[in-house]
Amino acid sequence: MKYISSSNHRDMKRFLLPAFFLLLLMRTSCLVRGQDFESAYIDLLKNELRALPYRDLDVSYSLSYDSLQMGYVFHAPQLFLDSVLRASIDSKVNVLPRTTAASYKGTIRFDNYTNAIFIRSALVGAALVFNTMHVMTEPRGGMARFMKRWAVFLDSLKRIDKFEDKNVGLDSYVYMVVEVDGSLVCGDTSEAGQLLQQFIRSEKPWTPGIMSGRPLVQSVALQIPYHGMDYDKLRYKRHGGVRPRVRINNEERIVCFSYALPREKDVRAILSMACENDGYVAPVFHKGPVNELQQLATFLRGEQINISYYNPHMANRVYFYIIDN
Repeated sequence: MKYISSSNHRDMKRFLLPAFFLLLLMRTSCLVRGQDFESAYIDLLKNELRALPYRDLDVSYSLSYDSLQMGYVFHAPQLFLDSVLRASIDSKVNVLPRTTAASYKGTIRFDNYTNAIFIRSALVGAALVFNTMHVMTEPRGGMARFMKRWAVFLDSLKRIDKFEDKNVGLDSYVYMVVEVDGSLVCGDTSEAGQLLQQFIRSEKPWTPGIMSGRPLVQSVALQIPYHGMDYDKLRYKRHGGVRPRVRINNEERIVCFSYALPREKDVRAILSMACENDGYVAPVFHKGPVNELQQLATFLRGEQINISYYNPHMANRVYFYIIDN
């Protein structure tokens, strides 16, 4: 049996360690080049498709590697591309530098407000990662029982002349906030706000809300009954909000979000942004004072806010808004 001397062993280690790091460097370089190719073909598609007259449209696409032709072929059946444009895309994609023959698929989103195009890309066969839907905070027993307790509370005060509904408008609400730990807070100092403060003192904390693994705050509006109204028919409105607050004109406000343009009368300022590569781009001002919208846009660009989507593979707009409560 042969034994390796200590000197030979040290020589072998000196040889193997550089070889190992060289292989690791080559592998890392290939991965980076693969990512560079993905970014490059996305930029190329945006440039080639920007002349198309589409707005507010989502389409699926694939970029498949044809091993017989030794090149990529772009497919987007829902887009009406002429043969010249299709050939141009294929030829330009195939001259991009690459170290991969992987196929890709995803979605192309033509923005509904701007000329921007947003493209999601995923490797064919790769595990898909879904953002979890946000779970709204809930009172114990559900909202129906909570509103029943609110109605009984107000009715009991009315019977002892501690609450008068004759001067209440037809569409009046009072607001509270459900914090990330489920606690209820009402900062309204009006007469209705004081009633709500009294009511929530005896309420247990709500179950916390979750948005993509993070705590979710919520703004909840409870209707105040008007004279002659059936108290059992009181309504409520709930607005999911991102956890960090924003200071608008030196006042701390909750930033709410929605997947559709909010149309409630009490919404003060609305700004929409499109999500691309885990960031928010292409802001559009919809409603409210310009200086407040600019402050909101600055806040959104600076915060790491992860909003879940109904379809995480489409670059949909998210509407961020502030309630005038």
